[in-house]
Formats: sequence, structure tokens, C-alpha cells
Amino acid sequence: MIKREELTNPNSCMSRAKDDEMTFVLLGRDAAAPYAIRQWIEERIRLQKNTYGDPQIIEALECAEKIERGVPENTNPSAPENPAGGDV
Repeated sequence: MIKREELTNPNSCMSRAKDDEMTFVLLGRDAAAPYAIRQWIEERIRLQKNTYGDPQIIEALECAEKIERGVPENTNPSAPENPAGGDV
């Protein structure tokens, strides 16, 4: 999900997180992100928290595939790729 959508959607994972709950964010420019997402999917299924057909799993897989294909989620071509500098 795109950052601005995640932060403004009241039903997003980030919005539903408890105020004192730990969260972890993968950036789309991180080359390890697709692998990490797929491992998370497999673990959720192994734990029987999800099935392959669940919307949460489908969205995660689509995200991993978009990252691998280099599909830009940001439609603003003037936005910097990594404003903090350095590699992710």
C-alpha cells in the first residue's frame, strides 16, 4: 500500500495498530522486501491465520510482485527515490 493511503485509510493495518503496538515497515525500494513479504505470507498460512485466497494475502503477494517488477507506486515523477540518501 502507498504510504499516504496507509496513513489516511481508517481500515489500514497501520491505522488499526494499537497505540503501543510494535510495527515494522518494508520499503518498496528495499531489494529484500519481496522475499520478506513472501516469507510472511508462508508463515501466516503455516500458522493457519490466513489462506491463499484471503484478501490480505492477495494484497501482500501483489505488493511483492509490483516491487519485483519495479512498478512505481508513486505517481509524482519529481519525488526523490530516497530523500534520506544512502541505500536501503
